[in-house]
Amino acid sequence: MGLPESPVHIGSSPMANDTMPPEIALTWQLGSNFGWGLYGIQIALQLTNSGRGRPILLSAIRPHKGDPIEREALHRIWLHQRKTIEGMQSRCVPDSRVDIRVPVLTALGNNCSRQFLWPSFDYNGTENHGLVFLENTLVTDDARDRFNNHDTVTAGSTWARDLLRANGVYKTEACIQGVDPTFFCPGPKRAHLKDRFTIFAGGKIEYRKGQDIVLEVARRFREHHPELLLLCVWDNPWLNGDFFGLLDHSPYYPNMLDHVTDDGLHWERLLMDVGLPLNAVRIFGAIENHMLPLIMRDADVALFPNRCEGGTNMMAMQTMACGIPTILSANTGHMDIIADGGCLPLTRQSPVEIDRPKIDAEGWGESDVEEILANLEFVYQDRKAARALGLVGAAFMGEFTWERQILKLANLIGL
Repeated sequence: MGLPESPVHIGSSPMANDTMPPEIALTWQLGSNFGWGLYGIQIALQLTNSGRGRPILLSAIRPHKGDPIEREALHRIWLHQRKTIEGMQSRCVPDSRVDIRVPVLTALGNNCSRQFLWPSFDYNGTENHGLVFLENTLVTDDARDRFNNHDTVTAGSTWARDLLRANGVYKTEACIQGVDPTFFCPGPKRAHLKDRFTIFAGGKIEYRKGQDIVLEVARRFREHHPELLLLCVWDNPWLNGDFFGLLDHSPYYPNMLDHVTDDGLHWERLLMDVGLPLNAVRIFGAIENHMLPLIMRDADVALFPNRCEGGTNMMAMQTMACGIPTILSANTGHMDIIADGGCLPLTRQSPVEIDRPKIDAEGWGESDVEEILANLEFVYQDRKAARALGLVGAAFMGEFTWERQILKLANLIGL
């Protein structure tokens, strides 16, 4: 097998009606329970619904267990150019360059690495646009050059945009993700948890997400409020990732990695080590996106003491959209969603140092546990004021619907 001798003709015939929306190929996998997958779903749906573009999906879609109407719409998008795509993929060598005759939108991460391609090819289109979320602040010369080979680069936060520009990626703009207000909106807490003070904490467990900070805060807060219940959506199928391995840098529980087994993280042993009883914590596995609002609305407060966010933190946006008082570390990508009077920012941020080669954490922030405890105590003591603050945050998130944000992205990439 090898590369075709000429560019693969993926896309409509040149004789097609030129009044049709322009086509654009998305390179990464779509799915309903991980960040890049959700972003891809919304790009595909919103471009189609608005008539701004006709997506072509180059990677496999992961099983979608959400809204059946949405699933049907995605299936119709999936079928567009399917035979041509599968024929091309069967003839080409994995990881090789494939030239195709439509613009391409690629998911990019640290060091301009391509994300979630399946099967994996280095697609090159008539135009090449990059979407990037990065946390490693070390941008090599090679990565800079590869970023600059794109016609446009769109970062998931103002912080990431500024980081790239400071490292010589000059044609970078920012466009943050969105929320779906039909799912993520204020609602009542369910009766079975009304006697518990519940804290929602979300995001795949790894050092930069700050779950070690959450556990330390929960342990200390529970000493005075034994009815505490921590709701954790921390599933991480990538325990071999660089940022998970950095949990040995935790100032609170540097032995967290000792609880990793062949089957994943052993939560019971970890919680015993932390000093939290099992009835004070509920650990959820992988949760489909449409189920998250049910868990989030059961919370009295949400806590995100993240050390770094290359985007804005989709789950934090979702808890705010649900009207949940949300405590946010005031660093990196979080700065785009800190609303005046609409969340509880953690402003006491100290530098984070990482002693790993090829990883830099300049600009990351370590949140102060005492400040977190003070904010939790405020929510605990004054539920009415906290609820009002949460509703301000929900109104602020109303400005960031997926429809609006994808239209902004479409403008940035020239659709």
